[in-house]
Amino acid sequence: MKNLHALLLSALIATPALAASQGADVAKIEKGTYAADQTHTAVSARVDHMGFSKTTLRFAKASGEFTFDPAQIEAAKLDVSVDSASLSTDNEARDKELRGAGFFNVASFPTAHYVSGSLVRVDATHARVNGKLTLLGVTRDVPMEITLIGVGTGFANDKRVGVIGHMQFKRSDFGMKTFLPVVGDEVTIDIDAEFSKKNG
Repeated sequence: MKNLHALLLSALIATPALAASQGADVAKIEKGTYAADQTHTAVSARVDHMGFSKTTLRFAKASGEFTFDPAQIEAAKLDVSVDSASLSTDNEARDKELRGAGFFNVASFPTAHYVSGSLVRVDATHARVNGKLTLLGVTRDVPMEITLIGVGTGFANDKRVGVIGHMQFKRSDFGMKTFLPVVGDEVTIDIDAEFSKKNG
C-alpha cells in the first residue's frame, strides 16, 4: 500500500512538470492547425462611460483556430468567432439592453467574426495581424496586436500555444451609435487564449 501511495504521489508531482509552457519561443511552435481551448480562452471589451469609468463586457463563448508554420510566419492564419449573446457585465438589465437592437442586436447578428489577412512580425514575441472584423453585418479592417505568452505541452500531451490579442476600433464604424458620445465610441478588445494542436 505504501508503494502504491508513493507511485501516485510521484505521478501527481511529475505530471505538471512535464505539462507546461517551455517559454515564448516561436521556433518551438509545431507546424499545423490549432483550435482554441474554450475553457482557457477569455474575451473582454471595455468602453468609456461618461468619462467616469470603463465598463467591461465579458464574452463567455468564443471559438477559433490558427494555422501556423514556423518556416513561414508571415503566412499564419487566424479565424475567431465570438457569441455576442454570451456577453455579461454582471448587470442583468444592462446585459439585456446590450443584447438588444440598439447595441449588439444578437437576434439578427448572433456572432462577431475576425479573420486575419497578413501577419507582420514585430519582434521575438510580438506580431501585428492585419485582419477584418465583422460586427452587426459590417466588415472593416481592424489590426490586432498579438503577444506570444507560451509554447509547450498540455495535460493531454497536446501541443499548446498561449497568446494575448489586443485591438481597438470605433463602434460607430459598425453602425453601433446608441448613446454616443455619452457612452464612448472607442472599444478596446482583449483576448487571452490557449490553442491546442489539432490531430491530423
